Amino acid sequence: MVVAARRRRIGFTLVELLVVIAIIGVLVALLLPAVQAAREAARRMKCGNNLKQLSLGLHNFHDTYLTFPKYTDGSVGWTCLILPFIEQRSLGDQVLPTAGAYSAGQNANRVMGQYKMPMYLCPSFAKDRSTSTIDDITGFGFAYTTHYVGNAGPMGNMPGTTTAYQVNTVGAAQGGLAADGILPFIPSVQTTSSPVPTPQGIRMGDITDGTSNTIMLMEMGWQGMENSLRSWVRGFVWNNDATCSKNLQNGMRLVKYNGSNNYNNVSIGSNHPAGCNIALGDGSVRFITESIDLNKVLLPLASRLGGEVIPEY
Repeated sequence: MVVAARRRRIGFTLVELLVVIAIIGVLVALLLPAVQAAREAARRMKCGNNLKQLSLGLHNFHDTYLTFPKYTDGSVGWTCLILPFIEQRSLGDQVLPTAGAYSAGQNANRVMGQYKMPMYLCPSFAKDRSTSTIDDITGFGFAYTTHYVGNAGPMGNMPGTTTAYQVNTVGAAQGGLAADGILPFIPSVQTTSSPVPTPQGIRMGDITDGTSNTIMLMEMGWQGMENSLRSWVRGFVWNNDATCSKNLQNGMRLVKYNGSNNYNNVSIGSNHPAGCNIALGDGSVRFITESIDLNKVLLPLASRLGGEVIPEY
């Protein structure tokens, strides 16, 4: 008797196929966080590089004019004034430095907000337009914003004392205007608490705490603070608010704009996990964690002449 040859099975059974799919699913689930982390690491590096280039632009501005950018009432911000020093000379030539950022009509300064400046935007924060109707440019829409602000100075008392950091005694709306940073508002009439800032703007020699111990630029682009975004063109002061520079008063990612009287004191922060980037006065960029001590570290870092001893951070 001839025994029929057994058929050879080809392919997977349903159970085997389901097992393979399950294994692939587990591998993808394990791999996805690593991919996300790698992408965020790249975005954080790009953000740090943006701050590095902007700080170098500010230093080149200082080398040319022997002072960091100065803003007075209604003027454009440092974001406009350093354009020739960050390879944006064609756009910088359009700036009217003695004209207001927001005078009546669609003036030359205001309409520059239609140009997107990638160097002013953190790649980890998707919102790249102003949220103010005042920044609605005819025929274009809402102006592009910036996620980086200058350090106007600390608000509060020096560590362990009742001595307040210096502030401007004009423009008390929107939380007031600090005066002890590298990029503060300097009013046309010098009415600040002692010592009085130099009328020509802050010079390198005015940073007596040392450039490596003083914040120059900070990140301000975190989920929840979108309603305080404004055109990157704006400087000081529209309704006494400070757009291109901010006071440092609150802990990271804690205080949002309440819509009425704290615009200048919105918290710094970013969408990077656990912290944000800052650029110091010497041009270096550091990542600080959101657990950083406000009174012992962050406020002293914002002061250019307080003489505080800053612990390791």
